[in-house]
Amino acid sequence: MFPRGFLGTRADLLMDVVIVALIAVVPIVLYNWRLARGGHFAKHKTLQISLALLLAAVVGLFEYNLRMQGGIFAATSGSSYAGTATLDFWIYLHTFFAITTLLVWTGLIVMSLRRFPSPPIPGPFSGIHRFWGRLGMVWMLVTGVTSLPVYIFGFAL
Repeated sequence: MFPRGFLGTRADLLMDVVIVALIAVVPIVLYNWRLARGGHFAKHKTLQISLALLLAAVVGLFEYNLRMQGGIFAATSGSSYAGTATLDFWIYLHTFFAITTLLVWTGLIVMSLRRFPSPPIPGPFSGIHRFWGRLGMVWMLVTGVTSLPVYIFGFAL
């Protein structure tokens, strides 16, 4: 559906965009955490919502692209690791973190928009937000990190 990617592998353009986006998310998430820790709550909110909307669009296109290819296993069928426990392990592990991150992050954003005033300031929901925010941040980082072996074993090797 999409032309060949720019990273020199079997992956298509959208797959390359998604892998770069997932890697780029790591420093952005860490920066956004620092914004919150530094008391820049309005900037934190704006960046979180912007990042969520951008990733929703990219991941939505990615999922559509994967479905058009017949799924992740069809997309990685040209790999020398296709059908092996190694590639399957990384696909399932990455998928677990990607789905649970989506649930945690979406739930936290919705609840935070409802529970924090605008502009946001600390309040009774802050402790819950902090817990789920840290969990979501770690899950997002793991999602980004686990995307690399999926890409390498699925498209580069």
